[in-house]
Amino acid sequence: MDSNGNASISGGTVVVNGPTNDGNGALDVNGELAVSGGTVAAAGSAGMAVTPGTSSTQSGLQITFSSSVPAGTPVHIVDSSGAVVATFVTTKTIASLVFSSSAIADGATYTVYTGGTADATAGLTTGSIDGAKQQGTVTAGQYTQAQGPGRR
Repeated sequence: MDSNGNASISGGTVVVNGPTNDGNGALDVNGELAVSGGTVAAAGSAGMAVTPGTSSTQSGLQITFSSSVPAGTPVHIVDSSGAVVATFVTTKTIASLVFSSSAIADGATYTVYTGGTADATAGLTTGSIDGAKQQGTVTAGQYTQAQGPGRR
């Protein structure tokens, strides 16, 4: 998704399977990206990842993987109670995933898994972390690289 200025998302679903080259990002906004509703899942390279800006009223998170996640791999975001909040299946090899939805609570910590199962072969879906590998944790609203195993 490319904007030569500010961009805003206030509803609906935006799914981006972006570039694998670090010279580009799945979200390319030359101003601020404001997210106030809907669901955003943007996967691609980590080199130029754009995250929701300070004027966003809906929280989100950025997951940066220490090693590439192969195409077709489910990525699960799990809340502190162990519930899978979102499952995204990649169509390309990715190093980063930016995710925002009303299910993400600002300041809450989420655990990220790769593998397991998914109910679709691409995009946003539902799934299970059975057999998945824990990659680390990330705090919603803090758009810095996540800490923990499998993180940079």
